[in-house]
Amino acid sequence: MEKKSLIFLIPFLLALCVSLLTMPPSNTITYDGALYIDIARNLAEDITDFTYQGIYMMYRPPLYPYTLSIPYRSIHEPYLQLTVARTVSMLFFALTAALTYLLTVEMFGNPLKGIVASLFYIFNPLAFTMATRELVHSEFTFFYTLAVYLFYTGRKRGAPYRIYLSFVSAGLAILTRYTGLSILGVFIAYLWLTDHWGWVKKREYWVGFILLGLTLAPWLYMGHLHYGGPFRPFNVASRVVTLDRPVSVSDYLHLLREDVGLLLPALAVLGFIRLKKDDEGWLLVSWLFVGLMGILTVTHKETRFITFLSPAIGILATEGVWLTGDIITAVSERTGRRIGTSRTALVVLILALILTVPIAARATGLKETWNKFGRYESEVVGYAATTYGGEKILVSPGMYTVTGFYYPHTVVDMLLDRKSVRDKISQGYYDTIILKEPTDHLNIEESGNYNLAVEFYDGKFKIYIKKEN
Repeated sequence: MEKKSLIFLIPFLLALCVSLLTMPPSNTITYDGALYIDIARNLAEDITDFTYQGIYMMYRPPLYPYTLSIPYRSIHEPYLQLTVARTVSMLFFALTAALTYLLTVEMFGNPLKGIVASLFYIFNPLAFTMATRELVHSEFTFFYTLAVYLFYTGRKRGAPYRIYLSFVSAGLAILTRYTGLSILGVFIAYLWLTDHWGWVKKREYWVGFILLGLTLAPWLYMGHLHYGGPFRPFNVASRVVTLDRPVSVSDYLHLLREDVGLLLPALAVLGFIRLKKDDEGWLLVSWLFVGLMGILTVTHKETRFITFLSPAIGILATEGVWLTGDIITAVSERTGRRIGTSRTALVVLILALILTVPIAARATGLKETWNKFGRYESEVVGYAATTYGGEKILVSPGMYTVTGFYYPHTVVDMLLDRKSVRDKISQGYYDTIILKEPTDHLNIEESGNYNLAVEFYDGKFKIYIKKEN
């Protein structure tokens, strides 16, 4: 193997190193992340048990919990399971960094561009932050990018098997996050822009769609068995998102500016200007705009939802830096002081490294912000689990999944104003009750079954313990 072929290991190892050095503390568990771990525990015991508290959670995409369930067969301690979940994200983040390098070199034939693009990917604030979280985004970004890479290289090299594999990877992306359905739009838009309707007559694409269907088939069958229909997981997921807090496009762009900053998007815009109307240009246009529209059209939007576009943004930002090289070359030719190609490349590389510094600083800041998410809830529930234990727990809704993380294989109910909950409180059914103010205390005090054991953070959190008989 030639040494040149091992260059992709540089971004891979760099991504691993920066992830290991910036691992979040163990007491910052997100609501979604705790739910994935809770589901994965059940899957480790029964591969069809995609539930939490006995309720099927198939509106959540399955691949990340199934991935976690493999090591969870032998790892049972909660904090070790959390470490495994974050390590899985870290590995997929590093793999995507290497894949960004390989795709960039395949597109432009320039290893230096590949290194710069992978740097912009690694230190993209969203990708950098999600790299060590117990969430789906790193795995989703990998399979989405892999699908694009295989599709592009399959067409470029005339290798149908790569196109087949791209559809399989697209299916895995969809099973990692349902918004991965946009990958089909990316494929079709790219084919239409480069081949109009000629692709319809080619066998490899129809075989690819069949393979996509086969990849999704097990999950569709699970939906038929346990969720009322093969496509119901997608329908319920769409309904859940619609019911969440709506975010307008303008507000979303403002949130993106706060999290990502202006420098990286500005470089990507410059890169867009440099694109040509060729296969590479149309690929990036399809990837970025179809993927972005798939997010902007959703009612509830969070900045982390576009993490999967980080490789495309990194490649475009690299083209933006190279536009500077074009300007330097043009100016030098006009002034009669022609700068050599190697010197121009050196200037561009130095400029890229300088620009990476503020981008990395923004990424570090966003990760520190995320390191505060869920900290209070995690500390309170962790304290309750260690100090008081219990087999039946009642908690405020925002702590529902985190409680499941700290109390494996216990009954966890949400504090809702329902007759069934009030009856259980009056009967002393729950061992521990954890409240986050402000909330309705229902009949906790009136029942006479519980003592206020401890308060946290100036009374914001309260733990009640069942009285001993």
